[in-house]
Amino acid sequence: MKKVFVIYRLIPAFVFCAMVFWPFAANLFYSNAELLDNRPLKEKPVKFDKNFMANYEAYYNDTFAGRKFLVSKYIKLQQALKIDTGQYFYGENGWMFYDSVKVNNGNTMMDYFGAARFDENELAKMAEGINMAADFYAKRGAKYFIVIAPNKEGIYSEFMPARMQKARTSDKSRMDVAVEYLKKHTRAVFVNLKEPILEAKSEYPYNLYFKKDTHWNNIGAYVGFEAVAKALNQNGVYVPQKHLTQEMITPLGKRTVDMHPEALEMDYTINYLKDVQSDCKQENGEKFVFVCKNKTKANGKTLMVLSDSFAVAIMPYLNKAFAKTVNAPAGNKKLSYYQNLMDKYKPDVVIDELVERYFSRYANYGRVFSGHYDD
Repeated sequence: MKKVFVIYRLIPAFVFCAMVFWPFAANLFYSNAELLDNRPLKEKPVKFDKNFMANYEAYYNDTFAGRKFLVSKYIKLQQALKIDTGQYFYGENGWMFYDSVKVNNGNTMMDYFGAARFDENELAKMAEGINMAADFYAKRGAKYFIVIAPNKEGIYSEFMPARMQKARTSDKSRMDVAVEYLKKHTRAVFVNLKEPILEAKSEYPYNLYFKKDTHWNNIGAYVGFEAVAKALNQNGVYVPQKHLTQEMITPLGKRTVDMHPEALEMDYTINYLKDVQSDCKQENGEKFVFVCKNKTKANGKTLMVLSDSFAVAIMPYLNKAFAKTVNAPAGNKKLSYYQNLMDKYKPDVVIDELVERYFSRYANYGRVFSGHYDD
């Protein structure tokens, strides 16, 4: 009896150890390969330096076995109890929003409240780095465009929680102010998609973003594409333009969303150059690089888009306009990465796309395009 009692008392310790050490054991056989948020996985550090332990911890936190399963179950429980997850929170009329700073994925709330601004030194540093990037691409024969997709929180601000609406000081974010400065002080072509998205929001009887997803839907993406196409044409790059009409919009069906594991929301298909087809393939040996070749003559040019997940819905339209498109991940810190892409694909146009919450990334461009991170 005493022996059974001892074993019974040890059960909590065994359970605790299993919970702590299960991910380590499971990692010997498989690991996570997907995140639930809008950012790339942290890479395994190979350089043993003073930051090795911090970098390895970040890598492990992104890739330990079962991470996606555990996060999904945790979010599902919180949403069933109508508890804000911290990362995602409830607004009005069934809308959900993203506090990205909670997962070190930009800062949507700083952008939303409108009080923060980049100072003169930060803006000057951004301008210097962006000009280095523009010169880098120009020397290789490519025109350089910067395209910013707006945060959902700024577009559908009327559905943010009432307490947050009261605390908002300006509908101009730090990105909006920075772009005004950078347009005057850089050689890049800037396309801020916030204004055309807001205009389209009042023009069409559809949501342009999903209610329970961080991203825009295909209608919002097409509005963004229209603005990009206009900027390309104004700068000597021909892209067929077709203004969005009700007749071009057809329900596509319901799809899953990233802020609520059980929710489904309607997406749409847009009739743009319906008869034009392109052949898209993942590049051999490149996990996140996709190359599309137009089956028609198109405009005879090659486009490279350095992108985050917001560009996914724009690419089908660009694929129809260009003879060849290359879609590669943005945010790499090594100049050699961009050199290899330019040498391999030789694009005529480079679009550097990012969502608003990543805008501070441009502060690093001076170090990136001087080759600092390659050292």
